[in-house]
Amino acid sequence: MLDFAVLGLLMERARHGYELKRALAELGFWKVSFGSLYPALRRLEKRGAISAVSGTGRRKAYQITDEGREIFDTLLKADPDASETDRAFQIRLAFLGHLPTNRRVQVLENRRATLSHHLKASREILIDARSNTENQDRYRLALMEHAMATTESDIAWLDGLVAAERGVASQN
Repeated sequence: MLDFAVLGLLMERARHGYELKRALAELGFWKVSFGSLYPALRRLEKRGAISAVSGTGRRKAYQITDEGREIFDTLLKADPDASETDRAFQIRLAFLGHLPTNRRVQVLENRRATLSHHLKASREILIDARSNTENQDRYRLALMEHAMATTESDIAWLDGLVAAERGVASQN
């Protein structure tokens, strides 16, 4: 996912490693070390996805290549499976603006369906846990309830994003 995020940031403009590290942190959910970032940059450069540009000073700036744009586009458009992690979804969401409206709606609706499935399964687990009075721990139950409330909130948030996207689509 780091490669995908780096390509997404380089879609916006050329950046050096320090700028990429800062931009990743500004996404609000990811602190990456230089020990992870620079190997990713070397890997992407070796694949031909990015290239170094001459810059000022000692810092090496990178720009995305046509090959990198194709890789980014493929990763962004790929249908995520149900096991996509929260972080993977957040990274995809950060660059969703590169997709057309109908495809953005599809990604958001797929995520909603995944969360709805998890919520249903969590409710069943909670019902079973509450019925097992012998091994009932109120903090474990509270943790399950919190996870469900968070998931319900995420679903409502996704519903708002989908509604906003459909509003934009109807104006065009």
